Amino acid sequence: MMTSLPANRARLPAARLIVILLLTIFIFSIPAKWATVHISGALIVLALLLSDRSYWSAQPTQDYARYTLLWLVPVLGASFAQQLLHLDTATPWEEQLTLTLRVLGVGLGLLLMLHKGWVSVRQLGFLVMGCLLVHGVIGITQWAINPSASLAAWRAIRVEGIVGNANPFGFYMALGVVLCAACLRGASPSRAARLALWACAAIFALGILGSGSRGAIITASAGMAVLFPPSSPRRIGLYVAVLGSLLLAYLSSDWQVANAHSDGSRTQALMFSLDAISQRPLTGWGMESFMRIPGHTGINSPHNMLADLALSSGIISLAAFLLALGLVIYRLFLLRTSLSTTVLALLATTFVAGTLEYSVLSSNHFRAPWVLIVALACHAIGTSHARDRRADTAANEIQGAFTS
Repeated sequence: MMTSLPANRARLPAARLIVILLLTIFIFSIPAKWATVHISGALIVLALLLSDRSYWSAQPTQDYARYTLLWLVPVLGASFAQQLLHLDTATPWEEQLTLTLRVLGVGLGLLLMLHKGWVSVRQLGFLVMGCLLVHGVIGITQWAINPSASLAAWRAIRVEGIVGNANPFGFYMALGVVLCAACLRGASPSRAARLALWACAAIFALGILGSGSRGAIITASAGMAVLFPPSSPRRIGLYVAVLGSLLLAYLSSDWQVANAHSDGSRTQALMFSLDAISQRPLTGWGMESFMRIPGHTGINSPHNMLADLALSSGIISLAAFLLALGLVIYRLFLLRTSLSTTVLALLATTFVAGTLEYSVLSSNHFRAPWVLIVALACHAIGTSHARDRRADTAANEIQGAFTS
């Protein structure tokens, strides 16, 4: 028995090293949409084969499964109804299986790694920040070597790094800014750590500017508003001054003229989506069906995850998704811990980004960050309740010792 202890201790660091390497590949590959994101994601799902009964009975696991299945089951039901109706745009079963594995399987796999202690929330946060930082440096370098680079020529270049699209690049930079702000807001780090965080935040902010993405500015602002709510006259005045300055700068420039076509296309896509939803409100048309619906013209998607979900799987799926999200947000809000506030800010950032651009069903740029953040939310909720139960048990034992 004694001889097995060193082997067990050696296996745990080895497992941590493998998991950290796997998560690094997974997280770094998400923005670039490399094939490695699918390979590493499959390995994360396969890690569930190493789970035991204690994992499946853990509160974070049950919470994530409950909230995800709350909206995923109606999506499955809508796909089944589409197949029964023989819709040409119905979701193929292989795509539905892939969605289930990528949403339910990857999230549960990430929670298993946290449950086993193979990676900590702190380590996961540094992994995310490090990977986003590399993407930011690549994008800024691309911007800096461009001979026309200028802050005055905002949106003229629109760098995208290796992400392949300026808007998702800006979204990832917005996540980085919010994560840096959350770290600076938390427990007082050392002077060197604060300087490093400020440097990272500056890189992410430059990445947002270089992307020329208005949505990235809005999503970053949403996360900041959660971290630093306008709860005092001073903060309210600061928010009004910043937002007012941005609005005046936008209206006094020719940016709105250049963006008129984009805004018009998105408005047209949203109106077409609402019309299509009204035709099949219960079953939807199927995943990635937007361009195959009769009468479609213009851009390739609704550019709004709520409209896309209702269009693809019906309003019941949308209502279930909003209910699940509302429950997660409510429970995070009640915790009022540093971790819950950070996750709530990241969730707000991601949700706003989804309403401006992405699809939770089919967007590879968006779905993986959403799964990661919701899994962290369930981990924060579940582990907090476990600590509360242990504290209550200890208090009862102490009380019993004095009263017996």
